[in-house]
Amino acid sequence: MVDFNLTNIEKEWQNKARRFVKERIIPRADLDTHHHFPWDLYHDAFNEGFVTAMLPQHLGGGGRSPFEMILAAEEFGYGDLGIATSTFLFNLSTASLLQFGTDEQKERWIRPLTKTLQFAAHAYTEPAGSSNLFKLPAKTTATKVSGGYLLNGIKSTISNASVASIYTVFARIENGPGNLSCFIVPRDKEGVEVATPYKKMGQRAADTGEIRFNNVFVPHEDLIGLPEQGNHIAMRAIRNSRVGVAAMAIGVARRAQVLIKQHGHDRLVSNGAKLIDQQDFRFHLAEIEIEIEMVRALCWRACWEITSGEQATKLSSCAKLAGANMAVRVTNLGAEMLGASGYLESGLIEKLLRDAKVLQIYEGTAFVHKTLIADVCTRLGKQEKLI
Repeated sequence: MVDFNLTNIEKEWQNKARRFVKERIIPRADLDTHHHFPWDLYHDAFNEGFVTAMLPQHLGGGGRSPFEMILAAEEFGYGDLGIATSTFLFNLSTASLLQFGTDEQKERWIRPLTKTLQFAAHAYTEPAGSSNLFKLPAKTTATKVSGGYLLNGIKSTISNASVASIYTVFARIENGPGNLSCFIVPRDKEGVEVATPYKKMGQRAADTGEIRFNNVFVPHEDLIGLPEQGNHIAMRAIRNSRVGVAAMAIGVARRAQVLIKQHGHDRLVSNGAKLIDQQDFRFHLAEIEIEIEMVRALCWRACWEITSGEQATKLSSCAKLAGANMAVRVTNLGAEMLGASGYLESGLIEKLLRDAKVLQIYEGTAFVHKTLIADVCTRLGKQEKLI
């Protein structure tokens, strides 16, 4: 029998995240402001151990499991998706180093991130998009020179681009086969330019920007893994993060659900009865409850696969795609169910809808995930061939 009970350690961690959200995030009225990065709040999250939760203990991190990460990510998603994004996409930005870096690289680049608040960024996407890098040669190139490489190119819509101290950069070695290679590049390296952060529809408490590399010298020792291994590194790194996005989607849907219920209890209909007692309203809430529970079950299963199974890539895509679509449906339905107040900024639900929309875009659009899932589910296995 599958056991869904949390251990005492997991419950304590979940409750810690829940308290942090209730006391530090929800009271903030400044998290939906363009070009305002709430450093003080991120310092609080760092001091409480959330930012570096999944970094190994031997490097100074919290040593938390992927499952503990999604428990906290769901709670942060309930509070503010922007804060959740910049906090937990830290795991994507460091995964390449942790999974493929040498011990010396980890000591040099990871350990400093555990001593003071610093961000890292996963510099993968280019102006033409991220999925194009599987089919077309990357525009960001690494030219071999004495002692290393010269990086040239642009990485766009990169989370934490403007606030990161280090970047994991994916580039094509010039005159090579065309596969990506992965490099670690410090922000203060000569030739690195960071543009003004983008103005975004939502998730304004998270930083998103563009990075330009102009003849940036990267020594051989800052190549992560092997040359031409970047595609594999990127896909391995993103699996954990996609499950985290699914967890954040659950959190924002829960927040919308609470707002809908509050509205139902407060609002009276024409006969003087409460809106919450109307069958149509109640059935909508029942459908929301079903969707949240289904996505959470899928998210937890995908997280188990990452650490113990063989279907991590497929199920992390399933969880991310299902979670993102569910969050947008629920927040959009919430805006409709709250009526006129659902369209006003003071009603909060419109912010949740704006924040949720990018869940369908970053870390792979629906097209990307359906392609990955289809690549697996359209194959015939041995048992199927016997039928």
